Amino acid sequence: MPQLVKTAAVLIVLGVGGYFGYGWWSARREKANAESAAAAAPAPAPAAPATPKPLPILPATWTLDVASAKISDGQANGTIGGTNFVVDTASIQRIGTAQVLSLRQGTSPSADRDLMIYLHLGPGETITGHTWTVSQEMKGAGIPQILKRWKSTPNGAMQQKFFSTGYAMKLELGQSADGAIPGKIFLALPDPEQSVVAGIFKVGAASTDPTAQPVVDQSPAAAVPGGGDKAAFDKRYGIKKQVGR
Repeated sequence: MPQLVKTAAVLIVLGVGGYFGYGWWSARREKANAESAAAAAPAPAPAAPATPKPLPILPATWTLDVASAKISDGQANGTIGGTNFVVDTASIQRIGTAQVLSLRQGTSPSADRDLMIYLHLGPGETITGHTWTVSQEMKGAGIPQILKRWKSTPNGAMQQKFFSTGYAMKLELGQSADGAIPGKIFLALPDPEQSVVAGIFKVGAASTDPTAQPVVDQSPAAAVPGGGDKAAFDKRYGIKKQVGR
């Protein structure tokens, strides 16, 4: 009888051990199968880069007090000649001795409205990582000149006006990244229509080399200022007077 009890006890122990051993083995096999399936599965495709959201259009407020001028966090916009103006494209070109920042509405060369800012760099200076702050009373050779161009009607002739002083401007050009130069601007002109532009823009194709050759499709002679400004402009850009024959 004792031998029978011992035998029964051994069978019970072996049964319990076999039950738990089978459970452990089954769990291990399932884990191995899951790891094999995960290794064989194709790698997930990389997520597409998020499309940047367009900047909002925040109205610009005209003022000639540069200390109170505000650069909004929206797309650069404002008014030129009493008509709404949104900066769709921005570029920098070498014209004469200046690096000229062009802010234009539309993408075609025959845009109805644009602003051209003639920037003058000192020895060793670069257009990137540069800031300009101009108050309305500032004058002198280093002050940027502004050319405003606009059409009163879509089919009308292009009009233009030149400013060498009297305006207020804050301009920031950052470091080039991904083929573009980030920029921020506030510019208010002392014209009767109170032309103004403020906000953020990006310069696409840019020539930032101060020694680059001038472009051929634009000429300082196209900026025809009036009065005393014209004489200063001609002197700066070397426009020669015509000598009578």
